[in-house]
Amino acid sequence: MAKKDSQKKIVQTDFAKPAIPPYRPDKFANTFAHLDGQSLWTWLHQEHVILIMETASYLRRPAIEPLSPLLKRHCPKVATSVKLRQMIGHMVRQILERRGYHLDRSNVRIKHKGNLFHFGSAYVKP
Repeated sequence: MAKKDSQKKIVQTDFAKPAIPPYRPDKFANTFAHLDGQSLWTWLHQEHVILIMETASYLRRPAIEPLSPLLKRHCPKVATSVKLRQMIGHMVRQILERRGYHLDRSNVRIKHKGNLFHFGSAYVKP
């Protein structure tokens, strides 16, 4: 009798992350090109960063408020560049809007001492 092949087939499942959508820099095209905007855009799409922004939104706080300490470590240039911080706010808006959030309030004061951002936008998910 022929011996039957008893090996089980291994099924590989691809759990690849979805592709990061392109950033629309609009008025920040120059800043995006010269201050490594693609690196920031990719960093902002990490799961833990998105979770932080969504949690801040759930708490009705600006989405960028809790990102300050992480950004200081990831990109020290953020502390010295107003345009870079504005571009980050622009990026956060695009990310959250693609996830179904809508602008609730803009120019919300951030009072936490040492935060990179003095104002930010708060978002809600209907």
